[in-house]
Amino acid sequence: MNYKKRRHYWDTIWMLAKTDLKMRYQGSWLGAVWVFLKPFCLFLVLNFVFSNLFFKDNPHYTIRLLVGLILWSFFSEATTVGMNSLLSKANILKKIYIPLWLIIISSTIHSALAFFFNLVILFIFLFAYNVFPGILQLSVFLIYVILIYGISLTYSFFAAPLYVRFRDLNQIWEVLLGVLFYASPIIYPITAVPPHVQTLLYLNPMTLLIEHSKVVLIDHGFARFDHLLIFIGILIPVFFGSLWFLKKSTKNLIESI
Repeated sequence: MNYKKRRHYWDTIWMLAKTDLKMRYQGSWLGAVWVFLKPFCLFLVLNFVFSNLFFKDNPHYTIRLLVGLILWSFFSEATTVGMNSLLSKANILKKIYIPLWLIIISSTIHSALAFFFNLVILFIFLFAYNVFPGILQLSVFLIYVILIYGISLTYSFFAAPLYVRFRDLNQIWEVLLGVLFYASPIIYPITAVPPHVQTLLYLNPMTLLIEHSKVVLIDHGFARFDHLLIFIGILIPVFFGSLWFLKKSTKNLIESI
């Protein structure tokens, strides 16, 4: 792919992402403030309940909860909008040719922007609680964030074309997100469950990424890198498999929208 073509693709992605952002909050009084408000309100409620009733003695529980919620919000939002992206852009796809992967990426860019806005809140809390991760810890945390985005894109490449044909997928994924939320160490520490249950929880990819993010940001430690390498080794072929699936699904897909 030459430079001009790459530049054209990125310009198109950014244009569609900005359009999504404007349309999403059009007519809303608070507008983009909802990017902060939704996860922060959930955080306030959960923190009030669990920090006072169940995890009083857990060090930095408030920060651990916030890290988990922000990462989960990123994953949940990106997978949902990615799955809906082709249907939501049906009017564009029927008029002009745009690669389907480009449509999906442009839709998830909004979730990435919302995530980086929420990071501002997280770092304010980190400093307020005298938690200062170093450059190395922040670099490793960035790797975890990239992996979450990679998982979200992988799911979206599989789910977006399927959702065009099977509209029940939206409801199924909503239920699964609820299950995965409680199967991730967000409102509870992973150590609060028995070892055999921990093994089951690690079948959920978000468990590893959320737990490792807490360790690196709050405890200034590093979880086992062999687990991370295995995770990346699995994600890369699955990601390219999802791209292949999306390409194979392109035939006759526009007519189904």
